[in-house]
Amino acid sequence: MQKVCLSYRCADMDREIPALMGVSKAVLENVIFVHQDEANWPLQDPSTLKKKFDDIFSATRYTKALEVIKKLHKDQAQEIKMYKLKLENLQTLKDAAYKVLSFPFAF
Repeated sequence: MQKVCLSYRCADMDREIPALMGVSKAVLENVIFVHQDEANWPLQDPSTLKKKFDDIFSATRYTKALEVIKKLHKDQAQEIKMYKLKLENLQTLKDAAYKVLSFPFAF
């Protein structure tokens, strides 16, 4: 068993409670510890509902991660094209060099 020392500042508690319970802060606030007056949030207007679901399911982080992955894929595909062109050019130069070296010299 490992001992962990925590201070009792609210900022630390706000960070540690979700980690210890294994859920996100949004799930704690909107599902587990939702106040009785706010319990009807699933019936609110669509924009508020979308924001709550995005918070709960971390959709914004997923969307940002997906955008980064797509950008990396695009960049790597472009690099692959460049390397393929270089490879074709080097193959052409190699074939030309072999042709010159294997040419029978008549003196």
